[in-house]
Amino acid sequence: MLCQTLMLLTFPTKSPMLRPASVGSVDSEVRPVRCHWENAIHASLCDEAIAGIEAAWSLQVDGLGWPEPLMDEDGILDVYVSSDAGGGAYAYGPWEDAEIIDGRAVSPAYIVIDPGFDTWFYWTMLHEFNHVLQYSIDVTEPRYVPWEGTATAVESWSDPSLLPMDEYIEDFQATPWVGLLGDGWMLDEELSIWSLYEYGAALWLFHLDATTGDGRGSAGLDLWLNGAQSSWENEPDFIDAAGMATGTWVDGWMDFAIDRVAVGSGAPPEWAATYGAPQFAIGIEASVTAAELPVTITPTYMPLQTGAVYAEVTGLDVGERIVIEADGDDSVRWAVFAVDGEDGDWVERSSMNWVADSASVVVGAVNLGPGSFDSDDPIEASDVRLTVRRGGADGEPGDSKVTGCGCSAATDNGSRNGMVLGLLGVALVGWRRRSGASERRTR
Repeated sequence: MLCQTLMLLTFPTKSPMLRPASVGSVDSEVRPVRCHWENAIHASLCDEAIAGIEAAWSLQVDGLGWPEPLMDEDGILDVYVSSDAGGGAYAYGPWEDAEIIDGRAVSPAYIVIDPGFDTWFYWTMLHEFNHVLQYSIDVTEPRYVPWEGTATAVESWSDPSLLPMDEYIEDFQATPWVGLLGDGWMLDEELSIWSLYEYGAALWLFHLDATTGDGRGSAGLDLWLNGAQSSWENEPDFIDAAGMATGTWVDGWMDFAIDRVAVGSGAPPEWAATYGAPQFAIGIEASVTAAELPVTITPTYMPLQTGAVYAEVTGLDVGERIVIEADGDDSVRWAVFAVDGEDGDWVERSSMNWVADSASVVVGAVNLGPGSFDSDDPIEASDVRLTVRRGGADGEPGDSKVTGCGCSAATDNGSRNGMVLGLLGVALVGWRRRSGASERRTR
């Protein structure tokens, strides 16, 4: 499916005032919703669209507690069945603050869906209606992960029978070096990697809700409410908002970096119970044996801010001690971690010791950005090489089981050899959901 919401917000190609053509329309009998069609042969599709919006309103506003959508001047939420959607669907609104005095930068939005759209309208309306609600809380957030990851997670929180598509989770897990700031459009345009990454970020939302929410979606709402602000400065941003829930964003993100290793393992955590199959496993940069140690691993793609590099060491003896070291760009902060079965830990510095409890240990490093890191900074990768070696004495600096110890203070945004992937900004938020392999390259 093609959801173009953020694409239109980031690169506006049309005036928000120039809406799709409306030849006829029908109103909901229970909500302030009007559906328009541009061709009379598609009038019946409006019944399906309205039913979907009515369900989404009840499930998300009445059920999950999201604030009611901000309406435009006529007090009606408009839905258009129109080829203007280009084969998919999107939510769109004026990129300006509609209510200066309410303490939030917000905007009313409308929804457009193509009459030839081959995905269930009900499912689509759950997604696009959530984008309308996001516009009504904070229109300034420029990253795809909070928009699309939340809307995808809300589909399931609204209706537990609607799980994110397998491809979403696979793509998100396959490229952990992307972190929270990148997205599938960036991967495709900059590196020719087709990915539905931002939709798979629902996995992070599920973890956030399991650890800080009520287990039925409150963390997604909190992420948006805590990130709301009254100006275009976008402070607090969604990283700051996540930190409000987890103590600091680093604590919460590193917990996820460790917990996501069990996804695709055959014994996934409860918040990812349906994703135990191998295709959902975390992307491993290299798998080496204990006999090969010491080894130094150079990632194929260097991690962006919040991005991670994972590697696996097999053939270890129980009780054997290893050292994990991240030799990275010294202008950024690094965290290293180890995951050993159900046991995992991390430190906010460039090395740690680990005593193996099993024959196989997953290790890695996370780019925490510079000391002045802000999620609105340009997206930039930083060089790192991951070394694993035997040894490390008890009490040696970097000893394991010391979680979150504060370290390196960096002052500079640079990288020795980093790949700069410029900030895309926010545009139109929508779907790139696909129903079959033949649609894999659809945009």
